Amino acid sequence: MCKRMFAVALALASLPVAAGPALTDTESLWLRAGWPVIAYAKEQQLPLDIVVQPQAKAGDAPLAMGFVDGRCKLVLAMRGNPEAEATLAPLAPALLPAIVEAMTAHELGHCWRYVHGAWHTLPAGFVDAVDDPDPDTRLVELRRDMRETRREEAFADLVGLAWTARQHPQQYAQVHAWLEQVRADQPVPGSYHDTRGWLRLANDAAAFADADTPFQQARSLWQRGLLSVD
Repeated sequence: MCKRMFAVALALASLPVAAGPALTDTESLWLRAGWPVIAYAKEQQLPLDIVVQPQAKAGDAPLAMGFVDGRCKLVLAMRGNPEAEATLAPLAPALLPAIVEAMTAHELGHCWRYVHGAWHTLPAGFVDAVDDPDPDTRLVELRRDMRETRREEAFADLVGLAWTARQHPQQYAQVHAWLEQVRADQPVPGSYHDTRGWLRLANDAAAFADADTPFQQARSLWQRGLLSVD
């Protein structure tokens, strides 16, 4: 987690988005659209803080999750980052809230895994793949890192879709199609964000079993993907 940031005075309570350091219009738009998910994080007692980067760096995602001292940090890197507006610009206004909520829920999925001590781990009873012997240990480590990251991204994508199925069922197909389009551009099969196999399992909202939380719903489908996709 980069230290070059300042915290927004949002304690996940009923505070206005404009509280604390002045937010840009773009930051306010993202926060207002994603606020139902942030409020849900408070209900679930997840240790979530909202952080704004005073200046984004090249390659920063507009919205990301970090972890510091046992707490989750929802990081907005939107200042000087053209992706912050470009991500939302093509969306129809009626679809924008559902998309931003799905993106925010994706990040909350990362937080849930981290808080529950499951980050980069497999569920009980699952065994990790054994890499072929390779004299270049860097390639072995790279393949393992890609595999572990891909699993986390798949879980988070499913949380975003499970949230959509619960909160915006009438827009599920559109959100799913948007996410499939985002994930279609992969440098190589099986790379860090290649969650396409899990997305196919979630093609229909009915694929999610009934559960108390979107995290539990995602976990069930994610585990199916570990058996059939990973």
